[in-house]
Amino acid sequence: IEKCKLIPICLGSQYGGKRFFDFHELFDTTIVSCGLGEDASFDIQFALTYNAKVIILDPTPTAITHFEGIIDRIGSSSNVQDQAPSHKDVEGYNLTGLSYNQLVLEKFALWTNHESLRFFAPKNPKHTSYSITNYQNDYKLDSDFEYIKVDAVTIESILEKYNIHQLQLLKLDIEGAEIDVLKDMLKKRIYPTQIAVEFDGLNHPSKRAKLDSKEVDRLLRQHGYLCYHFDGIADFLYVLSSKVDTELAKYAK
Repeated sequence: IEKCKLIPICLGSQYGGKRFFDFHELFDTTIVSCGLGEDASFDIQFALTYNAKVIILDPTPTAITHFEGIIDRIGSSSNVQDQAPSHKDVEGYNLTGLSYNQLVLEKFALWTNHESLRFFAPKNPKHTSYSITNYQNDYKLDSDFEYIKVDAVTIESILEKYNIHQLQLLKLDIEGAEIDVLKDMLKKRIYPTQIAVEFDGLNHPSKRAKLDSKEVDRLLRQHGYLCYHFDGIADFLYVLSSKVDTELAKYAK
């Protein structure tokens, strides 16, 4: 982890929160957040804090249901007294001041191509996050495992659709697909200013998971990124070092 005088902030619940640098370019911008599940705390708080639009990608039925529950409550305050509800409880979100156009759900998986894919069910039936790579079952991609079929899109198609020229923040919590997505993104010279990524394979440690994350870390550094946060398990924050240098120069003046 790189030493830096800037300190990342965190938005969202303990379960779904993400860390990033509070750069002024985040205000009134559009970010891309991949992987919703049943915790939209980061997306909601980000949209409210920065008057921003959050494009969310998740094709799983539980995520779609969760999102629809949020949209039904837009403008409402939290109905949970302790303000710390279960991440499945849409009534726990404070949606006061949030407008309908600030949260958009694209019912697709993020991938390297536009295609129909198998989305493998989680090993624990109580969990809701499906995986393209099936990393929870030793990356085995055969029909012996439960799966659903979903449509996938690429990051460049999302950027083009929403007319995003410089993506200020990309959140990736996509159950193993982040490895291929990040490699493809760098190959296509798509460089978000900040990337908050969970290397999900590290939650189920294996030789492949460690090698994959190390390879992507190496590639990100080759393309001008440095790691400014690591939670000690699987969550990382990568930021273009040139942007950090610019911000530090402002502090020095």
